[in-house]
Amino acid sequence: MTRLEERYRRVLRLLPASYRAVWEEDMVATFLSSVDTDDPEEAEYIADFGRPSWSEVASIVALAVRLRIGTAGAPPRYAAWSEAIRLSVLAGMLVNAALSAVGVAMTLWLAGMIPLVSAPALAEPPGYPDSWHRVHLFAVLSGLLWLPAFLALVSGRVAAARWLGSAAAASAVVSTIVTALVTHERISGEVCYTLVLNTVLVLALAAWHRGASPVDRRSWLAALGVCVVLVTGYVWLLSRPTPPLPPLDWAGLQCVVVVAAVALHLAGQVSRRRGRFTALKPILTPTLAIIAFAVLGLRLVSLLDYALFGSEGWHPATVMLGIAEAVAIAVAATVLALLSARSLRRLPATAADAAAWSTPTR
Repeated sequence: MTRLEERYRRVLRLLPASYRAVWEEDMVATFLSSVDTDDPEEAEYIADFGRPSWSEVASIVALAVRLRIGTAGAPPRYAAWSEAIRLSVLAGMLVNAALSAVGVAMTLWLAGMIPLVSAPALAEPPGYPDSWHRVHLFAVLSGLLWLPAFLALVSGRVAAARWLGSAAAASAVVSTIVTALVTHERISGEVCYTLVLNTVLVLALAAWHRGASPVDRRSWLAALGVCVVLVTGYVWLLSRPTPPLPPLDWAGLQCVVVVAAVALHLAGQVSRRRGRFTALKPILTPTLAIIAFAVLGLRLVSLLDYALFGSEGWHPATVMLGIAEAVAIAVAATVLALLSARSLRRLPATAADAAAWSTPTR
């Protein structure tokens, strides 16, 4: 075995073992034939110093991801993770859809176009140029793309959801950069983290395949309504001149919601009661683990922003509450990760499942 073949086989270890058991030799033979040459000296040099190209490595990485989360007929362990990722993506797009809907409603309210409740005049912040209004309007309207993306996803139109989600994520990057250029303000770490999460959401749509479980449209639409009400109440609380309680920032609100969901989930796991959602509980554990780690990252990044740039404009207790929230969400995420690893480890993901992978995906 040449060193080139060793390097290629090392890259192939990224693929599931059951898939490699069937297709590794064919893939190695195909790769070696693609780099074969009639020049003996060049062939010897390639055999000793050659490496798989970056495009080849990228294709194997993409195949490994697709086999684990985006392929019908995958072994049960990968199928479970794929389901958990799909639920996590739905939850993330749900939050973005609710935020965009509330953002448009708030913009119209502040502009005096929703006269149900009196609102202050929509004025540009001090020192901002006249173009700030146009930039702000572009950000709000482009963010609204998350709503049809979410609705398309729960309706089973995955391709439309990918296009709309990609457009929403790209427009968020553009509006963030343009806003920073217009207002000459720094881009916070929390904003950058959110942009990265949006990109991950779009990429994770690869978890949807023909064999994916159908989405309970009615439940997710009801969840959208609840999320809109929650976000509206939060925005209204922050808009009051003298909030009655130390307000949570956005990362803190997500921490509280996720920790509460984790507590209810764990309580339901311990309880012997069997309700209509019992069948979902094994999948909810890794799903909540993914969401909890994502929210933990947002909480830590926002605290870093406060440490570097101060927390002016927030209640003095916000930072201390944020630290407590970070500890709580970290504990919840760790517990869920351990439980997920223990439960999913019992599911098969070995070469014995190779028969289910008998069709090449590459």
